[in-house]
Amino acid sequence: MPALALLSDAFAVLAPVFLVAAIGYGWNRADLPYDSAFITTFAVNVSSPCLVFSALTRLHLPAGVMAEMAVAATLCMGVTALLSVPLLLATRLSLRVYLPAMAFPNAGNLGLPVCLFAFGESGLSLAVLFYAVMSVGQFTLGPAMAAGRFDLGVIARTPTIYAVAVAVAIQLTGAALPNWIGNTATLLGNCAVPLMLLSLGVALSKLRLSGAVRALSMSAFRLAGGFAVGLLVIWAMGLTGPIRGVVLVQSSMPVAVFNYLWALRYGNAPEDVAGMVLGSTAMAFVALPALLMVVMP
Repeated sequence: MPALALLSDAFAVLAPVFLVAAIGYGWNRADLPYDSAFITTFAVNVSSPCLVFSALTRLHLPAGVMAEMAVAATLCMGVTALLSVPLLLATRLSLRVYLPAMAFPNAGNLGLPVCLFAFGESGLSLAVLFYAVMSVGQFTLGPAMAAGRFDLGVIARTPTIYAVAVAVAIQLTGAALPNWIGNTATLLGNCAVPLMLLSLGVALSKLRLSGAVRALSMSAFRLAGGFAVGLLVIWAMGLTGPIRGVVLVQSSMPVAVFNYLWALRYGNAPEDVAGMVLGSTAMAFVALPALLMVVMP
Protein backbone atom coordinates (compact mmCIF):
# COMPACT_ATOMS: atom_id res chain seq x y z
CA MET A 1 0.00 0.00 0.00
CA PRO A 2 2.75 2.59 0.72
CA ALA A 3 4.08 2.10 -2.83
CA LEU A 4 0.61 2.60 -4.28
CA ALA A 5 0.12 5.72 -2.18
CA LEU A 6 3.45 7.12 -3.36
CA LEU A 7 2.54 6.44 -7.00
CA SER A 8 -0.79 8.16 -6.41
CA ASP A 9 0.99 11.19 -4.96
CA ALA A 10 3.39 11.26 -7.90
CA PHE A 11 0.47 11.12 -10.34
CA ALA A 12 -1.23 13.99 -8.51
CA VAL A 13 1.95 16.04 -8.97
CA LEU A 14 2.41 15.23 -12.65
CA ALA A 15 -1.18 15.22 -13.89
CA PRO A 16 -1.67 19.04 -13.84
CA VAL A 17 1.68 19.51 -15.61
CA PHE A 18 0.82 16.99 -18.32
CA LEU A 19 -2.73 18.24 -18.78
CA VAL A 20 -1.91 21.93 -19.15
CA ALA A 21 0.98 21.19 -21.52
CA ALA A 22 -1.30 18.81 -23.42
CA ILE A 23 -3.86 21.59 -23.82
CA GLY A 24 -1.19 23.76 -25.44
CA TYR A 25 -0.07 20.87 -27.65
CA GLY A 26 -3.61 20.03 -28.75
CA TRP A 27 -4.56 23.67 -29.17
CA ASN A 28 -1.81 24.23 -31.70
CA ARG A 29 -2.32 20.89 -33.45
CA ALA A 30 -5.98 21.85 -33.92
CA ASP A 31 -4.76 25.05 -35.60
CA LEU A 32 -6.65 27.25 -33.14
CA PRO A 33 -5.54 30.88 -32.67
CA TYR A 34 -2.46 31.15 -30.48
CA ASP A 35 -0.20 34.18 -30.58
CA SER A 36 3.07 32.55 -29.55
CA ALA A 37 5.07 35.73 -30.10
CA PHE A 38 2.86 37.76 -27.76
CA ILE A 39 2.57 35.09 -25.06
CA THR A 40 6.28 34.27 -25.10
CA THR A 41 7.19 37.98 -24.99
CA PHE A 42 4.70 38.59 -22.18
CA ALA A 43 5.94 35.58 -20.20
CA VAL A 44 9.60 36.54 -20.59
CA ASN A 45 9.24 40.27 -20.02
CA VAL A 46 6.32 40.53 -17.57
CA SER A 47 4.92 37.42 -15.89
CA SER A 48 8.17 35.53 -15.26
CA PRO A 49 10.02 38.55 -13.79
CA CYS A 50 6.94 39.30 -11.67
CA LEU A 51 6.84 35.68 -10.46
CA VAL A 52 10.51 35.84 -9.51
CA PHE A 53 10.11 39.25 -7.86
CA SER A 54 6.93 38.28 -6.00
CA ALA A 55 8.34 34.98 -4.77
CA LEU A 56 11.66 36.48 -3.67
CA THR A 57 10.09 39.43 -1.84
CA ARG A 58 7.63 37.15 -0.04
CA LEU A 59 10.30 34.70 1.09
CA HIS A 60 10.59 34.20 4.81
CA LEU A 61 13.82 32.27 4.56
CA PRO A 62 17.07 33.03 6.31
CA ALA A 63 19.67 34.71 4.14
CA GLY A 64 21.82 31.63 4.60
CA VAL A 65 19.18 29.40 2.98
CA MET A 66 18.86 31.78 0.02
CA ALA A 67 22.63 31.83 -0.41
CA GLU A 68 22.72 28.04 -0.10
CA MET A 69 20.19 27.63 -2.91
CA ALA A 70 22.02 30.15 -5.09
CA VAL A 71 25.27 28.24 -4.64
CA ALA A 72 23.55 24.91 -5.28
CA ALA A 73 21.90 26.17 -8.49
CA THR A 74 25.17 27.64 -9.75
CA LEU A 75 27.02 24.40 -9.03
CA CYS A 76 24.36 22.25 -10.73
CA MET A 77 24.55 24.25 -13.96
CA GLY A 78 28.28 24.88 -13.87
CA VAL A 79 29.36 21.31 -13.11
CA THR A 80 26.94 19.89 -15.71
CA ALA A 81 28.39 22.26 -18.30
CA LEU A 82 31.97 21.34 -17.38
CA LEU A 83 31.23 17.62 -17.58
CA SER A 84 29.60 18.12 -20.99
CA VAL A 85 32.64 19.80 -22.59
CA PRO A 86 34.84 16.65 -22.82
CA LEU A 87 31.92 14.65 -24.23
CA LEU A 88 31.14 17.27 -26.87
CA LEU A 89 34.79 17.61 -27.84
CA ALA A 90 35.25 13.83 -28.03
CA THR A 91 32.19 13.44 -30.26
CA ARG A 92 33.14 16.52 -32.32
CA LEU A 93 29.85 18.24 -31.57
CA SER A 94 29.68 22.03 -31.55
CA LEU A 95 29.96 23.66 -28.14
CA ARG A 96 27.95 26.62 -29.40
CA VAL A 97 25.07 24.32 -30.37
CA TYR A 98 25.00 21.82 -27.51
CA LEU A 99 26.62 23.40 -24.44
CA PRO A 100 23.73 25.78 -23.59
CA ALA A 101 21.29 22.88 -23.89
CA MET A 102 23.38 20.83 -21.47
CA ALA A 103 23.90 23.65 -18.98
CA PHE A 104 20.39 25.09 -18.66
CA PRO A 105 17.53 22.77 -17.63
CA ASN A 106 13.83 23.49 -17.97
CA ALA A 107 13.60 24.86 -14.43
CA GLY A 108 10.77 27.19 -15.45
CA ASN A 109 8.12 25.54 -17.65
CA LEU A 110 8.41 22.16 -15.97
CA GLY A 111 10.49 22.58 -12.82
CA LEU A 112 8.36 25.26 -11.15
CA PRO A 113 4.99 23.48 -11.35
CA VAL A 114 6.51 20.12 -10.42
CA CYS A 115 8.13 21.64 -7.31
CA LEU A 116 4.90 23.51 -6.49
CA PHE A 117 2.75 20.41 -6.56
CA ALA A 118 5.40 18.22 -4.92
CA PHE A 119 6.54 20.50 -2.09
CA GLY A 120 3.87 23.21 -1.83
CA GLU A 121 4.43 26.95 -1.61
CA SER A 122 7.71 26.58 0.26
CA GLY A 123 8.98 24.31 -2.49
CA LEU A 124 7.89 26.80 -5.12
CA SER A 125 9.81 29.58 -3.37
CA LEU A 126 12.97 27.48 -3.31
CA ALA A 127 12.40 26.45 -6.93
CA VAL A 128 12.00 30.09 -7.92
CA LEU A 129 15.39 30.82 -6.34
CA PHE A 130 16.91 28.10 -8.50
CA TYR A 131 15.03 29.42 -11.54
CA ALA A 132 16.14 32.99 -10.80
CA VAL A 133 19.80 31.99 -10.73
CA MET A 134 19.34 29.94 -13.89
CA SER A 135 17.51 32.79 -15.62
CA VAL A 136 20.38 35.18 -14.97
CA GLY A 137 22.81 32.66 -16.45
CA GLN A 138 20.51 31.74 -19.33
CA PHE A 139 20.01 35.34 -20.40
CA THR A 140 23.69 36.27 -20.07
CA LEU A 141 25.88 33.22 -20.66
CA GLY A 142 23.26 31.48 -22.84
CA PRO A 143 23.25 34.01 -25.69
CA ALA A 144 27.02 34.42 -25.29
CA MET A 145 27.54 30.68 -25.78
CA ALA A 146 25.18 30.59 -28.75
CA ALA A 147 26.63 33.68 -30.40
CA GLY A 148 30.25 33.06 -29.48
CA ARG A 149 30.41 36.49 -27.83
CA PHE A 150 28.78 38.52 -25.07
CA ASP A 151 25.85 40.68 -26.21
CA LEU A 152 25.54 43.45 -23.65
CA GLY A 153 22.39 44.69 -25.35
CA VAL A 154 20.58 41.41 -24.66
CA ILE A 155 21.75 41.46 -21.05
CA ALA A 156 20.61 45.06 -20.55
CA ARG A 157 17.15 44.20 -21.88
CA THR A 158 16.56 41.24 -19.58
CA PRO A 159 13.86 42.16 -17.00
CA THR A 160 14.47 39.08 -14.83
CA ILE A 161 17.94 40.34 -13.92
CA TYR A 162 16.49 43.61 -12.61
CA ALA A 163 13.67 41.75 -10.82
CA VAL A 164 16.22 39.59 -9.00
CA ALA A 165 18.43 42.59 -8.14
CA VAL A 166 15.55 44.67 -6.74
CA ALA A 167 14.08 41.73 -4.80
CA VAL A 168 17.45 40.85 -3.25
CA ALA A 169 17.99 44.52 -2.32
CA ILE A 170 14.59 44.57 -0.58
CA GLN A 171 15.41 41.37 1.30
CA LEU A 172 18.82 42.62 2.40
CA THR A 173 17.63 46.07 3.49
CA GLY A 174 14.35 44.95 5.01
CA ALA A 175 12.53 47.71 3.12
CA ALA A 176 8.73 47.63 3.22
CA LEU A 177 7.16 46.88 -0.17
CA PRO A 178 3.92 48.81 -0.82
CA ASN A 179 0.94 46.45 -0.91
CA TRP A 180 -0.22 47.62 -4.32
CA ILE A 181 3.16 46.76 -5.86
CA GLY A 182 3.28 43.37 -4.17
CA ASN A 183 -0.31 42.54 -5.17
CA THR A 184 0.26 43.60 -8.78
CA ALA A 185 3.43 41.53 -9.04
CA THR A 186 1.65 38.53 -7.51
CA LEU A 187 -1.31 38.84 -9.89
CA LEU A 188 0.93 39.04 -12.96
CA GLY A 189 3.28 36.37 -11.63
CA ASN A 190 0.38 33.93 -11.21
CA CYS A 191 0.07 33.92 -15.01
CA ALA A 192 3.60 32.61 -15.47
CA VAL A 193 3.27 28.89 -14.70
CA PRO A 194 0.15 28.18 -16.81
CA LEU A 195 1.46 30.34 -19.65
CA MET A 196 4.83 28.58 -19.60
CA LEU A 197 3.15 25.17 -19.61
CA LEU A 198 0.85 26.15 -22.49
CA SER A 199 3.83 27.55 -24.40
CA LEU A 200 5.78 24.37 -23.73
CA GLY A 201 2.96 22.31 -25.24
CA VAL A 202 2.71 24.61 -28.26
CA ALA A 203 6.50 24.60 -28.77
CA LEU A 204 6.65 20.80 -28.59
CA SER A 205 3.85 20.51 -31.15
CA LYS A 206 6.01 22.46 -33.62
CA LEU A 207 9.27 20.60 -33.05
CA ARG A 208 10.38 17.65 -35.14
CA LEU A 209 12.90 15.05 -34.04
CA SER A 210 15.84 15.14 -36.43
CA GLY A 211 19.00 13.13 -36.08
CA ALA A 212 17.10 10.78 -33.75
CA VAL A 213 20.06 8.78 -32.45
CA ARG A 214 22.20 11.83 -31.67
CA ALA A 215 19.29 13.79 -30.19
CA LEU A 216 18.14 10.95 -27.97
CA SER A 217 21.69 10.18 -26.84
CA MET A 218 22.35 13.78 -25.86
CA SER A 219 18.90 13.99 -24.25
CA ALA A 220 19.68 10.97 -22.09
CA PHE A 221 23.02 12.52 -21.11
CA ARG A 222 21.29 15.80 -20.14
CA LEU A 223 18.85 13.98 -17.84
CA ALA A 224 21.29 11.46 -16.38
CA GLY A 225 24.04 14.04 -16.02
CA GLY A 226 21.74 16.56 -14.38
CA PHE A 227 20.49 13.95 -11.93
CA ALA A 228 24.03 12.77 -11.11
CA VAL A 229 25.28 16.33 -10.62
CA GLY A 230 22.25 17.11 -8.45
CA LEU A 231 23.06 14.13 -6.23
CA LEU A 232 26.69 15.23 -6.06
CA VAL A 233 25.74 18.79 -5.09
CA ILE A 234 23.26 17.83 -2.37
CA TRP A 235 25.81 15.36 -0.97
CA ALA A 236 28.69 17.84 -1.07
CA MET A 237 26.60 20.61 0.51
CA GLY A 238 24.84 18.33 2.98
CA LEU A 239 21.38 19.46 1.88
CA THR A 240 18.31 17.95 3.53
CA GLY A 241 14.54 18.42 3.52
CA PRO A 242 12.67 20.35 0.80
CA ILE A 243 15.79 22.12 -0.46
CA ARG A 244 17.33 18.71 -1.19
CA GLY A 245 14.30 17.65 -3.21
CA VAL A 246 14.01 20.93 -5.09
CA VAL A 247 17.69 20.97 -6.09
CA LEU A 248 17.52 17.38 -7.33
CA VAL A 249 14.28 17.98 -9.28
CA GLN A 250 15.48 21.20 -10.90
CA SER A 251 18.89 19.78 -11.79
CA SER A 252 17.21 16.75 -13.41
CA MET A 253 14.91 18.72 -15.71
CA PRO A 254 15.09 18.32 -19.51
CA VAL A 255 16.52 20.82 -22.01
CA ALA A 256 14.87 24.24 -21.69
CA VAL A 257 12.82 25.48 -24.65
CA PHE A 258 14.75 28.78 -24.53
CA ASN A 259 17.83 26.94 -25.75
CA TYR A 260 15.95 26.22 -28.98
CA LEU A 261 15.06 29.90 -29.31
CA TRP A 262 18.69 30.94 -28.89
CA ALA A 263 19.78 28.31 -31.44
CA LEU A 264 17.12 29.57 -33.86
CA ARG A 265 18.14 33.18 -33.36
CA TYR A 266 21.86 32.56 -33.95
CA GLY A 267 21.50 29.85 -36.61
CA ASN A 268 23.13 27.15 -34.47
CA ALA A 269 21.57 23.95 -35.86
CA PRO A 270 18.15 24.70 -34.37
CA GLU A 271 16.76 21.39 -35.63
CA ASP A 272 19.28 19.49 -33.48
CA VAL A 273 18.44 21.53 -30.38
CA ALA A 274 14.73 21.08 -31.12
CA GLY A 275 15.27 17.33 -31.21
CA MET A 276 16.95 17.52 -27.81
CA VAL A 277 14.10 19.56 -26.35
CA LEU A 278 11.55 17.08 -27.66
CA GLY A 279 13.57 13.97 -26.80
CA SER A 280 14.60 15.02 -23.29
CA THR A 281 11.09 16.24 -22.44
CA ALA A 282 9.55 12.92 -23.52
CA MET A 283 12.16 11.03 -21.47
CA ALA A 284 11.57 13.30 -18.47
CA PHE A 285 7.83 12.70 -18.55
CA VAL A 286 8.53 8.96 -18.34
CA ALA A 287 11.19 9.33 -15.63
CA LEU A 288 9.47 11.94 -13.44
CA PRO A 289 7.31 9.49 -11.45
CA ALA A 290 10.43 7.59 -10.38
CA LEU A 291 12.22 10.85 -9.55
CA LEU A 292 9.32 12.04 -7.44
CA MET A 293 9.28 8.76 -5.57
CA VAL A 294 12.90 9.50 -4.60
CA VAL A 295 12.43 13.13 -3.54
CA MET A 296 8.90 13.40 -2.14
CA PRO A 297 8.60 13.19 1.65
